[in-house]
Amino acid sequence: MSDTQTQEAVTERDSEDLDALVDKIDDNAEDLIALLDALDATQGLAEELVPELTDVARDNREPIRDLRVAFEREETLVLLQKVGHNSEQLVELLDVLEVSAGLTEDLVPELVTVVRENRATIERLRAAFEKEETIVLLERLGENADALVELLELLDVTRGLADDLVPELTDVARNNREPIADLRLAVEGFTDARRERETPDMYELGRNMEGLVALTETAAQPEVVNSLDAGLSAFTDETKPKKLGLFGLLAALRDDDVRQALGTLVEAARRMGRANDDR
Repeated sequence: MSDTQTQEAVTERDSEDLDALVDKIDDNAEDLIALLDALDATQGLAEELVPELTDVARDNREPIRDLRVAFEREETLVLLQKVGHNSEQLVELLDVLEVSAGLTEDLVPELVTVVRENRATIERLRAAFEKEETIVLLERLGENADALVELLELLDVTRGLADDLVPELTDVARNNREPIADLRLAVEGFTDARRERETPDMYELGRNMEGLVALTETAAQPEVVNSLDAGLSAFTDETKPKKLGLFGLLAALRDDDVRQALGTLVEAARRMGRANDDR
């Protein structure tokens, strides 16, 4: 192939590429015109902004330098990384803050009105909380918080128990109204009798009570209980004993059991007389 033929082939190929380019330009003529308009507007905006930006950069050279230094610090980079990693939580927090801001705007006028109307009460509360006794009470409450919680739980349980028992106790009181009234009268009589008597010496009362306790302990011994029970059974036995005359009494004195019982009674009488002489 000669040089002339080669040049003609190249010219024909260029003509085909040019025709294809012209076709594409025709197909996208509207988009190209819009792009040219946007470039023209951008060029005009840039021509207007460049002097202003130059002045702003010149006037804020030091703040820009400080800002660049701040962004070049490792702490700033770490902070930006953490903000990026927690962006979802940050967005939720901003939403909560926005809601809180709206709630605050709604509540502040109401709170101001409440404070204005209750100014005297608030002053009294402030004075009460500034007292040393109140501070000591709060400190003790804090120190005994665990015991207070246990006490509240106990009161809660006790309240439930009371709710269960009150109906039963009401029924019992209703069914036993007369015995309760008699018991109340007996207690009132005992109280009036004690009031009419002279006030005893508390030391002597304590000694007498100790003696009463000792006597009760002695009376509670099995042999004493058995003896008293056996003796009292003579009064409660349905079979009445025979009447005794003088000769019957003399005959009974020969019985060892009767003689032992009489000896016990005589010894008791002797000791009681001795105790009376010692008073």
